[in-house]
Amino acid sequence: MFLYEKSGLKVAEVFFDEPEQPVRADIIRYHHRSQPIAQARCTGLETLWIDLSADPDSILGAMNRDTRYKINRAAKDGVVYEFQRQPDADWLAQFRDLYDRFALSKGLAPSNGTRLEAMLRQGALDLSRMRGPDGEILVWHAHVRSQQRARLLHSASIFREMEKNAAAVIGRANRLCHWADMQRFRGEGLATFDFGGWYGGNEDQAKLRINEFKRGFGGAVVPQYNSDRAATWKGAAALYVRSAVRMIRGMED
Repeated sequence: MFLYEKSGLKVAEVFFDEPEQPVRADIIRYHHRSQPIAQARCTGLETLWIDLSADPDSILGAMNRDTRYKINRAAKDGVVYEFQRQPDADWLAQFRDLYDRFALSKGLAPSNGTRLEAMLRQGALDLSRMRGPDGEILVWHAHVRSQQRARLLHSASIFREMEKNAAAVIGRANRLCHWADMQRFRGEGLATFDFGGWYGGNEDQAKLRINEFKRGFGGAVVPQYNSDRAATWKGAAALYVRSAVRMIRGMED
């Protein structure tokens, strides 16, 4: 569990099925639980899990041929894997700089520094990256982790800024980074690698391509639940307003 303030509200976030601790907060957010939370606003979703209890050869063997090929090819490209289990301020700043450039190129929201720093203080944030032969950082991964699970929060690369051949190198480096992350988490005793979501629709072609990329690593699609619970009247009012705004936007769409 970690805490931060947003728009004058104290927010506590609980990830996975970790037990809730006594906390003074206006809103408690439960992420990626196996069951919905009673007396809370719940949303169902899906994600892709890789079972890290299997041996490395079995995990690699469950990947499709294209993914295995690109992982092996990346190892020959001269890229270097680096990580910080408890990132320092410089690493976090470097990650946010590249991620925000990446997000801008794709029309996504920039990184939430307040939330990332709260994760960092709690020891829940993990950063990894791939560096090219010339020393340039090509790929960043950010994970939130517990004692049993690591979930991908953000993945960012600079491939959109590169010519075709260089972009292919970065694409391979990204796959190798995922594989290196999985092996490291397994070695540290984690049971599950969570790819950070799965698109359940069939219309958004960009999200379907992301599904295809993830599916290349094998694994299983599993249901999860996100829930928001108000712990004070301020929190209840904020959740009511947010729900009303989303309803209005849905009607406009």
